[in-house]
Amino acid sequence: MEIFYGFLITYIGMLFVSFGFLLLERIPKKQTLLGHSQCESCQKPLNLIDVLPLIGYIKNRGKCSSCGYKIPVKYPLVELFGGLSFLMIYLIYDFSYEFFSVSIFLIVMLIETMSDVKRKIVIDRIWMIGLVPLIIISILNQSFLIHLTSALIMFVLLYVIALTGKLMLKKDALGGGDIKLYLFVGFFLTWQQSLLSLFFASLFGFIYGKIFIRNDHQYIPLVPFIMIGAFIAYLWGDGLINWYINLLRM
Repeated sequence: MEIFYGFLITYIGMLFVSFGFLLLERIPKKQTLLGHSQCESCQKPLNLIDVLPLIGYIKNRGKCSSCGYKIPVKYPLVELFGGLSFLMIYLIYDFSYEFFSVSIFLIVMLIETMSDVKRKIVIDRIWMIGLVPLIIISILNQSFLIHLTSALIMFVLLYVIALTGKLMLKKDALGGGDIKLYLFVGFFLTWQQSLLSLFFASLFGFIYGKIFIRNDHQYIPLVPFIMIGAFIAYLWGDGLINWYINLLRM
């Protein structure tokens, strides 16, 4: 039975990621979410089995069943990553508030990461959809005020940083989408963890920029680093914060 649950949870995670791809493609284009999925190349409607995560890809050998268009391998890989992540979260937290909050956060941040990398935008509607269940979970586990405080602190802090940076540098120092995204992050992390996640996101973004960015006009997607920083802060943030406080007392 545990093996069955494992496969079921993994595939549910893959379905959520697959639906995330749908949102990623249709929301920016203001398309309906109710229509049939289509091939990117020939625009022909896909059959139900074609859109099933991994199953459709394997069945059609990675190609469109109509025109033979080669489907980028990143799609099944990201779906599989999402499914295995769901399984790992379940094995750690079982069916608890933490399981649902971590799963919601993962799916939303994966979609926003792909959007930031591919389209250079943060899709507000996606994190706002994810924010609703996080708020409900925070109410149920009696942590609503903690996370509301976290969200507001991070939003105000980042807004001040962005405004100050724009005045000093005469250009946008921080994207508006990244600022608003921390309203969502705040309902996943405490304000101390959120600050730590911002530190790691900035650190990793700085390292990435030094290695891969060749001029000032190149775009640095910050959302992937926010996601990584948030998970580091969630898993090990309290321990790191306590270690740093104790270090200051020495």
